[in-house]
Amino acid sequence: MLVIAGLMSAAYGVEMLIDLARPRIDDSDPAIGLFSPLVPTLPRAVLWSVVAGWAVVLLAGVTLAVQRVAVKDPGLRQARTRGAQLVVLAALLLPFTLFPAWTMVDNVSALLVCVPSTGFALWAVHRMQRYRRMPAWLLLATFAWGVFVACGFGSSMNIWYMDYAPYYFGDAGNVLEIRHQVMTGAFFNAGVFEELGKGAGVAIVCVLFRRHVDGVVSGTVLGAAAGLGFNFAESVEYMGAATASPEFQYWMRQSVGLMAAHTAFAAIFGAGLGLARQLDDARSRRIAVVCGFVAASGTHAASNVMFRWVGQVTQGLPLDPDIDTLLLQPLVLIVFQGPVVALYVMMLRRGIREQAAGLAQALAAEAQSGNGAITDTEAPVLLSPVRRLWLRITVLRRYGFTAYRKLTALHAAQLDLATHLWHESRRQADRRAPDGPTLRLRILALKDHQVGPALQQRPAEALT
Repeated sequence: MLVIAGLMSAAYGVEMLIDLARPRIDDSDPAIGLFSPLVPTLPRAVLWSVVAGWAVVLLAGVTLAVQRVAVKDPGLRQARTRGAQLVVLAALLLPFTLFPAWTMVDNVSALLVCVPSTGFALWAVHRMQRYRRMPAWLLLATFAWGVFVACGFGSSMNIWYMDYAPYYFGDAGNVLEIRHQVMTGAFFNAGVFEELGKGAGVAIVCVLFRRHVDGVVSGTVLGAAAGLGFNFAESVEYMGAATASPEFQYWMRQSVGLMAAHTAFAAIFGAGLGLARQLDDARSRRIAVVCGFVAASGTHAASNVMFRWVGQVTQGLPLDPDIDTLLLQPLVLIVFQGPVVALYVMMLRRGIREQAAGLAQALAAEAQSGNGAITDTEAPVLLSPVRRLWLRITVLRRYGFTAYRKLTALHAAQLDLATHLWHESRRQADRRAPDGPTLRLRILALKDHQVGPALQQRPAEALT
C-alpha cells in the first residue's frame, strides 16, 4: 500500500515538473500554472497539501533512522515503525481526497439524490457473488477508495494536463487545432490515470486481503465497486456544476449509464487483477494485469472520443431536446459502451462457472472425508444459491431470525472451507488465512449451536 501511494504521489510530482518545464508565452506566466489567477483555489490547496505530505514523509524517514539507533527494544521499534508507516500513508493519500471531499460538501443536495441509485447498484454488485461473498465492509472500503482517492487522483492529473498541454501543442495562432489536440490528449490522459487510480484500490485489496479474493469474480466485483465510487463522486460534481443540467447528468450517470462507463471500465481492470490471483506463473500474472489495464484505459479513452464525435455530428441537427435526452443519448451509450458491459458480464459469468466447478470438487471431497463439517445432503444446497435462499426463508419462517442468522453464518463458514480447499488444491492458499482444521472447528461449533432440532436432524426435509 505504501508503494502504491508513493507511486501515485510521484506521478503527481512528475506532472508538476512537466508543468514547470512548459514553454512560456510571455514573462507574466507563473512558474507553476496552478498559481495563475484564472485557476480556482482548490487545485492550489491540493498542491500545497501534496508538498506538505512530502515534508512529512521526509521527517518520518529521518525519525525512523534515528530511532533505529536509539531504540534497542525490537517490539517498541516495530510499533514505532508501523506508526510511522501509517503517518506516511496518510500524508501521501489524504491530499488526493481534498477535491472530492470539497465537492461533496459543496453539493449536498446532489449527493443525497445520488445515494439511493448508487446504493442499489452497490448492493447488486455484492449479489453478483453467487457463492462465497467477501465481507461487505471490504466492498464499501473499495467503494470509498473510488469516491475519494481514485477520483481525487484522476482529477488532479487531469487538471495538471489541462494546465500545461496548450503550451506544448502547436502554434499559438491556430487556436482550433490546439484545442482539438488538447481535448484528444485529455481523453487519453483521463483513460490512463483515472483507471490507474481505480485499479490501485483493487490491487491493494488483492494483496492485503488475498484470502477474500478468489479470482475473476472477486476482481470484477471489486473493480465495479471502485468504479461505482468514482462515478458517484463525478456525478455529484457534474450535477453541481453551474453549466450542467443536473437532470440530464443524473439520467446519464445514475440511471441508464450507472453500470456502464466508470463501473464497466474498472470491472474489466479488476477482472484482470482477479485473474492474476488464479495464475501460478509470474509472467502470466503480469500479462493478465497489463491486459486488464490496457482494455480498461483503452475503452475509456475510445468512449470519450466517440461521445465527443457524436456531439459534434449532431450539434447542427434540428433534434427535439426530449428525443435527444431520452432516446439518442441512451442509444449512443448502448452502442459505444454496451460491448464493454457485455465483456465484463461474460467474464463474470465464466468466472462464476469456474468457481462453481472448483467448489463442487472441494465440497464432494470434504463430504466424503466424514469430518462432519459438510455432509452429502448439505453439499448440493451449498452449490445452489436458489436452494440456499429457500432454506433460509424456510428457517426464518419456522424458527425465527436467530436461526436464520446462524444458518447464514454456517453456510458462509462452509463455503469458506470449500474455497480454502479449492485454493489449496491449486497451491494458492493464503498462509495468513485460517487453515482447514480451524475452519472445520468453526463449522462444527456453529452446528452445535444451531436452533431447531428438526433442521439438524433432517435438513433435506426442512428444505422442502
